[in-house]
Amino acid sequence: MRARIIWAIAFFTLVAIANSFPLILHPGTSIGQHGDSYFSVWRLAWVAHQLRADPWHLFDSNIFHPNRDTLAYSDAMLLPGLVLAPFNWMGISPLVVYNLTLFAAFVASAVAAFLLVRELTGSTPAALVGGVIFAFSAHRLDHFDHLELQFAFWIPLAVLYWHRAVERDRGYLAVGLLAAGQILSSIYHGIFFAAWLAVATSLWFVRTPLRALRAAVLILWLPLVTLAVYSLPYMKSRAEVGERPMSDVVGYSASAMDFLSAPANNVLYGWTDELSTNERHLFPGIVATLLLVVGLWPPLDRTRAVHAAALAFALLLTLGVNGPIYRLLYDWVLPFRGLRVPARADILVLLGTSVLAGFGLRRAMSVMTSQRMAAMAAAASVTLASVECLARPTLIPANPDASVWYAWLRTVPDAVVFEWPVTVPWRLYDMRDVRYMYRSTLHWRPMLNGYSGHYPESYVKLLYTMRDFPYTPALLDLRRRGATVLILHDVEGSRPSYDQALERLVRDPNIRLIAEDLDAGRRVIFLRLLPAAVNSASSANAPPPARQ
Repeated sequence: MRARIIWAIAFFTLVAIANSFPLILHPGTSIGQHGDSYFSVWRLAWVAHQLRADPWHLFDSNIFHPNRDTLAYSDAMLLPGLVLAPFNWMGISPLVVYNLTLFAAFVASAVAAFLLVRELTGSTPAALVGGVIFAFSAHRLDHFDHLELQFAFWIPLAVLYWHRAVERDRGYLAVGLLAAGQILSSIYHGIFFAAWLAVATSLWFVRTPLRALRAAVLILWLPLVTLAVYSLPYMKSRAEVGERPMSDVVGYSASAMDFLSAPANNVLYGWTDELSTNERHLFPGIVATLLLVVGLWPPLDRTRAVHAAALAFALLLTLGVNGPIYRLLYDWVLPFRGLRVPARADILVLLGTSVLAGFGLRRAMSVMTSQRMAAMAAAASVTLASVECLARPTLIPANPDASVWYAWLRTVPDAVVFEWPVTVPWRLYDMRDVRYMYRSTLHWRPMLNGYSGHYPESYVKLLYTMRDFPYTPALLDLRRRGATVLILHDVEGSRPSYDQALERLVRDPNIRLIAEDLDAGRRVIFLRLLPAAVNSASSANAPPPARQ
């Protein structure tokens, strides 16, 4: 078994390389095209920084100043941040830490599913197919830039221990511990998986309700306590950013057509991208579908029957408001009000598909007339499933050539940063702010800018005020919010232009030039914003270093 696991790790590593190439060759200079990639680099680095600087204020991140608990505006990925912190402390680039973690998460998910399906079916080929389906299907590669959604390996591991626990009626604490790990790694997956555990446990003990209740309590008490404690900063931030409105949930609820659509980055089926929309590409592949049907073909034993019913429950979750149960969960189960994308429950659909497809391949191999035919069928299934999942995620240069003046800001204890240009209020998920956050890993000073899953009303108001930048109303608002350092970037198409903004600012007697430099090959200027009452002859608090 140890040799099989080693070969499985090697195989899944090759599949991960093929699905992310050439990322493995350039982990320090490449990144996914979505803003959430930079956001994940920042949040992993922030946890590492704050654990040493001020762990009691871990959630008071440096964005959206002066707001508090701003790390709770999105999934904090607390457990991965804790585990990976030593690598940041060793001086490894946050971008390298992020990219290698992303790659490892795909491999870990595949290996975890392999172990689950191998134990249930006793078949290594079936386990390989299960690993490919769970880790590399359209849903997973559609979320290539969402690191938290790749931390899904806890789920098949927990289900593996769940099977052992319910069959022996002991060992429930291990299941709860793994489920708690999932919550601390990905809140979305953790909440959906807790619901899956409740349903699957009830189905397994359907004839003995008291045993079902006892097992469910023993399994769920630890993850639910973990979720309750973990939710405390999120409950604080809820007063500022509110809950997910039902209108958001409607747009991210899956439909039947979504299960026929793969993202544009899929090599074979990218042409089906237009059948669906962002975050709702849920096509599992033809091989997975055919093997699933074979696995569901009667007669069903207890294991397959429970997984089939749990799969049906997962499908209903992905449908969101298009199904019969999600509105009830939204209304009565508080954590569901913080979730915007019901379609992300497809991770549980992939769980059921990988298990039942594994049973399907084992059944198909068992009816073959010779071992040679069975081996050929197994090899063909593993190969075709891997080819169907093959994707080419879009990578962009990460522009690591930061201005040295970002690092200099570490020496300015009162620095509160505002970077311009900013986006407009009706296009919040523009890449500008998240790139500024990426640069803030070099200094960690508070900044007015920010990018996250939620946006506080105060920041939206700031964006409206900045329509007047660099004129007096905008500058007054920046001072009121505590900004002391302005950083202007020469960005094509900004209004006003870089030169126009700079010309206006240098005439202000309460603004001092710190330095002008290049950042990622473009002009950037650092300015000191002095209090309005400061005499025009004053200077900044400390002389800047020599211009680079």
